[in-house]
Amino acid sequence: MRIAYVDMIGGAAGDMLLAAFLDAGLDRDALERALRTVVADGWTLTPQRVVKRGIAATYAGLFVPGEDGDAEHHHHHPGDDDHHDHGHAGGGTRTLAEVLAIVERGGLSVRQRERASAVYRRLAEAEARAHGTTAESVAFHEIGQIDAILDVAAACVALDLLEIDELRCSPFPIGNGSIRMQHGLYPNPPPATAELLRGWPTRSVDVDGELVTTTAAAILTTLGTPGPRPDLVVERIGYGAGTSDFAIPNVTRVVVGSAQPTAWHGEYLPIGWDEVVVLETNIDDMLPQHYELAIERIFAAGALDVWLTPIVMKKGRPAITLSAIAPPIDEEAVANAMLSETTTIGVRARRERRHVLPRSSATVETPYGAVRVKRAGSDGRSRTRAEYDDLLRIARETRLPLPEIARAVDAAIEGEGSR
Repeated sequence: MRIAYVDMIGGAAGDMLLAAFLDAGLDRDALERALRTVVADGWTLTPQRVVKRGIAATYAGLFVPGEDGDAEHHHHHPGDDDHHDHGHAGGGTRTLAEVLAIVERGGLSVRQRERASAVYRRLAEAEARAHGTTAESVAFHEIGQIDAILDVAAACVALDLLEIDELRCSPFPIGNGSIRMQHGLYPNPPPATAELLRGWPTRSVDVDGELVTTTAAAILTTLGTPGPRPDLVVERIGYGAGTSDFAIPNVTRVVVGSAQPTAWHGEYLPIGWDEVVVLETNIDDMLPQHYELAIERIFAAGALDVWLTPIVMKKGRPAITLSAIAPPIDEEAVANAMLSETTTIGVRARRERRHVLPRSSATVETPYGAVRVKRAGSDGRSRTRAEYDDLLRIARETRLPLPEIARAVDAAIEGEGSR
């Protein structure tokens, strides 16, 4: 399992996270192609190498001329005095529905769209609690601007391109002083950021300035999990820079590596174990025909498995338990899919550990052409199975019975294994 550990040395902003992923080797061209499907033009991405208190880092250089007002990109960097100043040209406001529409219209993968939407829903709920309104009526100011929309999308694309299975976060640093916002001076951190960090570990830092922006808090608390620094075989390290200079280096560090045995509820998980989220809900008022599309969309949101169990609820009512397994990083997106695609009003979630065999994918040549296969296990007790979708495609193309195709493909797999 590949884990990315976000070490908030000088805090975190949306573009500092983007810069850290770029510094860790994220393919810039692939990222920009994906982002252009969300917002086609009107922005540039010109990363630069900088040095922050002796640490070489990358500055993202995401620039939206109509929003920024100047090349400093002020309103999106921790510590700048006018970080929450809404007076930028072309600022305006957007509702949650308008932001989600921008994300949905884009060409991101289904999982990327679900993750980005989950970030914005969590953000809207935090804003609503902080300001005494509803998530639907929240007016996003700078957080609804194009650069913030791109920052959220970029994080979701980066996790896919770097093949990250879990995002782990250090405690969030909290600075001193007040934050200037649209309505005057606010306490540090501002109310919406404080709501997002509820239940997450924080640490006090003797620095004047906003160290964690609302956008970064939304990304990390939606897609990440709190926890100690994991035991990793480190593969990549990236530093993302902010514009301000503090007594500490104003950088976000991302360390990416493969997991080693790590603590799980006070125990240690041996190699071959991982952690998943199990989500469940009981439903007694949904048409049976509607489950097919719901299950399809729950899988698309990132679920590893989805199933239905018949149960009996109060007053002897026949009902269904809808269950799903998901990686921790996709918990919120899968839960949102279950809530939006069914009639339920609540989803239960619990962490479980599982023992898994090492898995890999390959292609095997058969009498019907190349067929994708999955291998599970190690030498001595491994098994290989053909992808069912490939067998189904061959059956439709050749009009032969599926069992006959499966026998021929299995023979080809065994023949390759004996060579």
